[in-house]
Amino acid sequence: MRHTTQAVVAGVVFLGAICLGYGGFEVTAGFVDFKGLNRDLTRLNQLDSANGGIGGSDSFNYKMPLWWYGGHGGDHVGAVTLGGSGAIAARANQADSLGSEVAAIRANFEMGYPYSLVERAWVRPTLELAGTGMVIYAHSKENGAVVGNFSANFKRWFASWGIGVVPGVEVMGSLPISEESYMGLFVKASYFIPVSGSEWFGDRNPPDFGLSGFAVQIGLRFGKAAFREFEY
Repeated sequence: MRHTTQAVVAGVVFLGAICLGYGGFEVTAGFVDFKGLNRDLTRLNQLDSANGGIGGSDSFNYKMPLWWYGGHGGDHVGAVTLGGSGAIAARANQADSLGSEVAAIRANFEMGYPYSLVERAWVRPTLELAGTGMVIYAHSKENGAVVGNFSANFKRWFASWGIGVVPGVEVMGSLPISEESYMGLFVKASYFIPVSGSEWFGDRNPPDFGLSGFAVQIGLRFGKAAFREFEY
């Protein structure tokens, strides 16, 4: 799955920069709420085996943000932009008897309207349709704090998927590389709003956790179109 996701992200960037109008890489800080996940994993760690736990005493302490790493690409269609992006995220945390990992994947379709306020910089309101998938894996630590310890005696896994809309605003400045290409640096603020409830798979009683929330993204973009195309 990891190699497939990396190939998808690289493909998005390649198509964006070479075949379409622009493409690049970004890092996103997602300010998701980890309280429910910490509470449910702590309970799983502290319950004794007779009640479905593992008999530990410590608490989990996942903290914001959740970091996403990905790529994007798109093109200009008249006054608007159409494109897509893909990203992955992974975190790990542990208590005294239980370890856990969270892995997520995201794919977005985006529409935007760039408007140039000053030369070589613009503001771009955007609206995205996003699909997300997530796996949460919890396991005992009798072999030590091993990430992804699939040989553990105690195992719990949960997987979910969901769909959401993501309104956002991007600010980008650019520098010309040649007459028909540019390099840009952008910052984007957005908010993931789920439009479907999380569909969970795996063990019963999944944790109270989702990927919705505010996000800040920073990235590097390369385009083959001249900047003057975006000055309206």
